[in-house]
Amino acid sequence: MNVIFNNGMLDFVHLEQQEAGMDPFGTDFVNPDFSQVAAALGARGIRVEEPGDVRGALQTALGHTDGPVVVDMVVDPNALSLPSHTPGATVKNFTLSLAKQVVHGNLDDVIETAEHNVELL
Repeated sequence: MNVIFNNGMLDFVHLEQQEAGMDPFGTDFVNPDFSQVAAALGARGIRVEEPGDVRGALQTALGHTDGPVVVDMVVDPNALSLPSHTPGATVKNFTLSLAKQVVHGNLDDVIETAEHNVELL
C-alpha cells in the first residue's frame, strides 16, 4: 500500500526555502488524481477528500489483496508539521523569508497562512 499526502505543493521544499530565508518559489502546482493514475496503471486507487473517510479508505486498502494500492489523501496545504525543537537560526531565517514575501507583495498569503496555522494549534 502506498499513501500519498497530496497537498498540491512541494511542501518540504517550500519550508526549506523559508528556513533558508528565501521567498519560496516553484513549489505550488496542481496534482493529478493519483487514485485515477493508479487505476490507469492497473493498481487499486482510492481517493480521500474528507477526514471522516480516512478510516474506511485505509480499511479498504489494507483489505485489498489483488495487487498494489494507492491511497491519494488530499490534505491541507497550509498545515505545518512542527518539529520538536526549532533552532534559533531556523526561526531567524523563517522570519526573514516572511519579510521577503511581504516586500514582494504577498502579505495576504502570509496573513492567510498565519491565521490558518493558528487555528490548527
